[in-house]
Amino acid sequence: MHSRLLPAVLLLGLTARTGAAQTPTVLQLRWELVGDSVATDFAASRAAFTLTNRGANPLPPSGWAIYFSALHSAQPGSVGGGFVIEDVIADLHRVVPVAGGGFAGLAPGASVRIPYLTDLLLNRSFVPKGPYVVFDSAKDVGVPVTDYVAARFERRVATPENQFTLDSLTRVIPVNELPPVFPTPVTVTPGTGSLRLTAMPPVDAPEALKSEAAFAAEYLRPYFASTRAGSAPALRLEIGVVEGQTSPEAYSLVVDPVQGIRIVGVSPAGAFYGLQSLRSLLPAPTSRAGLVVPAIQVVDAPRFGYRGFMLDVARNFHSKAQVLRTLDLLARYKLNVFHMHLTDDEGWRVEIAGLPELTTVGARRGHTLDSKRFLQPAFGSGPLVDRPWGSGFYSHADYVEIVRYAAARHIEVIPEIEMPGHARAAVKAMEARADRQYSLSDPDDKSVYASVQGYPDNVMNSALESTYRFIERVVTDLAAMHREAGAPLRHIHMGGDEVPGGVWVGSPAVQAYMQAHGLTNIDDLWFAFYGRVEQILKAQGLAPSGWEEIAVRKTQRDGRRTTIPNPDFAARGWRAFVWNNVPGWGAEDLAYRLANGGYDVVLSPVTNLYFDLAWNPNPAETGLDWGGYVDLRKPFDFIPLDYYRNTRLDRRGNPLDPAVFAGKDRLTDYGRAHILGVQGNLWSETIGGDGLLEYMLVPKLFGVAERGWAPDPDWATERDAARAESLYRDAWSRFVNVIGQRELPRLDREIPGLNYRIPVPGLKVEGETVRCSLELPGFTLRYTTDGSEPTVRSATVRGAIPMRGTVRVAAFSATGRKGQTARLTTP
Repeated sequence: MHSRLLPAVLLLGLTARTGAAQTPTVLQLRWELVGDSVATDFAASRAAFTLTNRGANPLPPSGWAIYFSALHSAQPGSVGGGFVIEDVIADLHRVVPVAGGGFAGLAPGASVRIPYLTDLLLNRSFVPKGPYVVFDSAKDVGVPVTDYVAARFERRVATPENQFTLDSLTRVIPVNELPPVFPTPVTVTPGTGSLRLTAMPPVDAPEALKSEAAFAAEYLRPYFASTRAGSAPALRLEIGVVEGQTSPEAYSLVVDPVQGIRIVGVSPAGAFYGLQSLRSLLPAPTSRAGLVVPAIQVVDAPRFGYRGFMLDVARNFHSKAQVLRTLDLLARYKLNVFHMHLTDDEGWRVEIAGLPELTTVGARRGHTLDSKRFLQPAFGSGPLVDRPWGSGFYSHADYVEIVRYAAARHIEVIPEIEMPGHARAAVKAMEARADRQYSLSDPDDKSVYASVQGYPDNVMNSALESTYRFIERVVTDLAAMHREAGAPLRHIHMGGDEVPGGVWVGSPAVQAYMQAHGLTNIDDLWFAFYGRVEQILKAQGLAPSGWEEIAVRKTQRDGRRTTIPNPDFAARGWRAFVWNNVPGWGAEDLAYRLANGGYDVVLSPVTNLYFDLAWNPNPAETGLDWGGYVDLRKPFDFIPLDYYRNTRLDRRGNPLDPAVFAGKDRLTDYGRAHILGVQGNLWSETIGGDGLLEYMLVPKLFGVAERGWAPDPDWATERDAARAESLYRDAWSRFVNVIGQRELPRLDREIPGLNYRIPVPGLKVEGETVRCSLELPGFTLRYTTDGSEPTVRSATVRGAIPMRGTVRVAAFSATGRKGQTARLTTP
């Protein structure tokens, strides 16, 4: 590992108030990772800030602090330079000079280094972000430190040599030998000849498929000089029976050289998916000269009825335009659920009639001392209010448009309103109201707790009638917006995760409620709370659902705390979204136990389908690592109904002892019927408006699309280990070739500027040369040996590269976009 300080790029002007005078002070801030060490029994990182006074006046020795966001704080007693780093709330911290600590202020041109010890910093997501200065004379004013640079750092992990070894599983397959449709259909039968269209075919469809007909005409139009329908055979869309298929989303697609194209869907959704498969068969448009489509017959239906993607728009906000763009991507690959995580501690993101404080307070972040007008900065959003990604919400019209846009693409929008925990934005918003009609907190509550993320005040009070008035008001308005969009709300997600210990115990309102209802255990309030929530939802005709915690009951086994399925909510139709399957944590079989116990379960395992986890340990990657790493292989490798079988590594990438699954429940036939499907989740702590949403989503999305739609691959059911490994290699090669050679170039055409992750080359020294590999065939590799970064004008890799100096290699897309550079240096 090594690091370097980067040159200054900006200057910051701020005002330090000293008495009546105002003295301009220009500050520069640098951060670097110094190295790693071992403190007590855990690995840690040594980091340092360097503060420089670039102004003409001195910086005083006290009376100011620098605030910043970081996922890890400083270890107590580890800060040097005469400073301390204090935790403010959650991921917000501040550097403060210590009285008598030795810091005497900064003369013009002088610098001070502030070293500290922190938890292990693995990638750029853990670097301090959004620094700003606050002076004691104006404690409610935060001024951004715009001249801030965090030095890049490297580690010899996820090396080019390691990548080369991983890529050895892949063989390049000619495009004409690849499966023609993705995700993998039930059956594909190639025909003889091709359908040649020289004029725009008329689209023949019943009124029920009017929307699908318009969609077909839209994507066929670029192939023809005239948009008027010619004498070509019609593209026929029908609703009817698909032989051998019972799914309402089934379809058949026939391309005949004489009869033309016929798509039969069991429902409009089936017809829509048939059109998406037809779209996959089409070449890139060329000068509007017509179209040649190979003769083919496809019969297809999804494995699971639930194929979902969750986007967290609460931690960091994502615009309506980005959401609509994401919906197009989901529809392209036949996903049918968009789960919107609309609320959390750091933001409330949807307008609710009659509750304006939810957006005037709960949807805005900036420097504040009390969260009465807006919330504190988080995840680097900085001190200024109403800036993108920290602040923002969907208006009533925005939300209706999103739901309507999704419905036109046969995607169900499931809103999530987090409760009773993860609710700080709502709690603070309702505290800002002039009345307590919808209050979520007991002003006399003396409970002391801290959530996993570090909030001491983020849980709704379950004993207040005003809490249930609030929930009813929110749910009623959401249901009304869905009706307005023409897509009635069917399911709503009510959160339920990570309620910390210690909540409610100091609330007089809770004590009175427990006494009145004969409750003796604070944990019983959980069930009382969700019993009331269920009544509110069912009055609206809504099916309740939540994270896995809503489906379990806490108990003791051999003196240790554990959880068991709670039979009450299963019998009442609750749906559980199960994420916790980390090997070694004890809940490896939780999803299967809940399904066996009668819960309808959506599988969203952290180890395979949490797209916010970093691709690998490379510090240049983005994302968290608490549940391991999720690259393209993780969703591809996931076997939904027998995930133990293909789980071979722990969350740190080390070989996993199979004994960790000994005694764990497996799915019963009854339980299999309760697995609704799969869902990829993308939490937003580490992504804002810098294109990282798409970087984290694609190409991982292809894995969840394949596992949600297609049956188990042959390698997942083969019992002979050697045969299974051979089948796996073949399937993996087909998968990555389809993605790299066909799907990503197609997305470059269909969704301009899509910032998907371009693979990083693998490199291996062989004698006096360097060999290159790439996980996804289809990109152009370019290299340099003179120390410069590869560009679109650099030499193309056409074989082994002579090993001299430093070899740098990067992959480029067909549009000329560059991925990360791999580097090898002559020893």
